Amino acid sequence: MSERIRMVITVKAYPAISNKYGEVVCVAGIRIDVEPYSWVRLWPVPFRELHFDQRFSKYDIIEIEVDSSTDSRPESVRPNLDSLQILQGKRLPPGGPWPKRRPVVEPLLIDSMCQLQQQQRVDGTSLGVFRPAEVTDLVIEDDTDEWKPGQSGKASQSSLFFPNKGVLEKIPCRFKYRYRCSDPQCRGHEQSIVDWEIAESYRNWRSRYPDEATLRAKIKQKYFEQMCDPKRDTAFFAGNMHLHPEAFLILGVFWPMKI
Repeated sequence: MSERIRMVITVKAYPAISNKYGEVVCVAGIRIDVEPYSWVRLWPVPFRELHFDQRFSKYDIIEIEVDSSTDSRPESVRPNLDSLQILQGKRLPPGGPWPKRRPVVEPLLIDSMCQLQQQQRVDGTSLGVFRPAEVTDLVIEDDTDEWKPGQSGKASQSSLFFPNKGVLEKIPCRFKYRYRCSDPQCRGHEQSIVDWEIAESYRNWRSRYPDEATLRAKIKQKYFEQMCDPKRDTAFFAGNMHLHPEAFLILGVFWPMKI
């Protein structure tokens, strides 16, 4: 049964290639039309095929009709993209300690990544947000893999509304956070970052920093030194993989100044 929901966008992953749906984006956020607030994942979203007036950003508030999803993760719903409406003037702004965003995100904070993994084993929970006890590094690794044969065609497909849509670029590196949970038994985590924002930083900053070593140093400066600075109330948005539910990824970072 369809329902219309209102949500704050907190997660927008870099596009991936699905054998079934083509180029798609995993989008997640927080439902604010229910009490208590709850997680919701929109899947699939062919973001680069949306009309420009429907292309939402993080912390935009949107309304959209959704149906039940074939994705078995409990937070997932199938969006009716024709119904998508960005509520103008409702975006939650940043600024200092992010006073507009905290009341939405902080009620969903859990203790640790270790707790999220435990919840997944019990009831299938697949989304969460938590504050790491210590972020020790941002790892940037070479990724020389190309699109697989079945994916390369989908990465370059045009669409009815965007016949000149650019080819989806395969980012030539992987980004990972290394960190430790607040759980006393935590042995540490190293998880890939799939946030669209960090991938776009890599793509957009290449013209400014043509030297690869300098480019990677600038990315590390922002996404590790700045966003994970002890002066920040850094929290990680995390979600698991549909086909590998025990494997979690970092979907984005919440990083207001500490109060």
